[in-house]
Amino acid sequence: MPRRKGKSAFDDWVEILSRLPWQACLILAFVSWLGFHQLAQIELPKPTTVSGLGAAYGPMMARTLGMFMQLIAPAACVFAALISWVGKRRRTKLLADAETRTTAAPLAQLTWKEFEQLVGAHFERLGYSVRFTPDGADGGVDVVASKGAEIFLIQCKQWRATQVGVGVVRELFGLIAARGATGGYVVSIGPFTPDARAFAEGRNIELVDANQLLRTKRAGVRTPPAAAAPASRSAEASKTTSPNCPKCGSQMVRRTAKQGANAGQTFYACSTYPKCRGILPRS
Repeated sequence: MPRRKGKSAFDDWVEILSRLPWQACLILAFVSWLGFHQLAQIELPKPTTVSGLGAAYGPMMARTLGMFMQLIAPAACVFAALISWVGKRRRTKLLADAETRTTAAPLAQLTWKEFEQLVGAHFERLGYSVRFTPDGADGGVDVVASKGAEIFLIQCKQWRATQVGVGVVRELFGLIAARGATGGYVVSIGPFTPDARAFAEGRNIELVDANQLLRTKRAGVRTPPAAAAPASRSAEASKTTSPNCPKCGSQMVRRTAKQGANAGQTFYACSTYPKCRGILPRS
């Protein structure tokens, strides 16, 4: 990341780390202190000859680095944790204020950054850990939401008059496949074109109306099709419709390919995966 004028490297690192959840920053503070503290305890060899001075140079530099960084790195992480915590509090308040309004007008009056923060706060309330991409370098993704091993990419559109077209949805679908994410969401205050809705149908993308999302307190969002439930639950839910595995006879569950030549296509996989790798094409 290029350094902004008037900012030090310490400020840059704090800014980067503050995009992480504050809990992660505190964990990094402890881990960094522990690592650099160990580095600062390196015993220096005692050279007995002039040629031995060169061998002592490396350990000496490592020990000096550890002595400084065991204080600087944890401090940066703690500052970042504080900024991250304050940011989360602000997002929560922004979401609460938006939910008390009776019209959608406040959403259109928000800045694009506030709108992203509001969407992130909604996913945080649903139990996700969120990370915001750097300004002007989102690459088609504004927010990354994770819960356990599941990762969702979120694109926020604050377009007031223009409809969200199929190009936006197709771009997000490509990013989901490229990054191996579970699924994605496109959240917009404006409408989606019929082509956009048709493209998202059956794929691991959910199109979300931000106005509807805030209309009901604690409103949820549907999980994209690719974010399948754990095998034990999904097998139970599909007993009446899913075939049996041709290899072991267990119940099969429907999945969606995330990457490769068949990305976006659905198929049946054995519910005991990875113990059994039986698959069937969806009929």
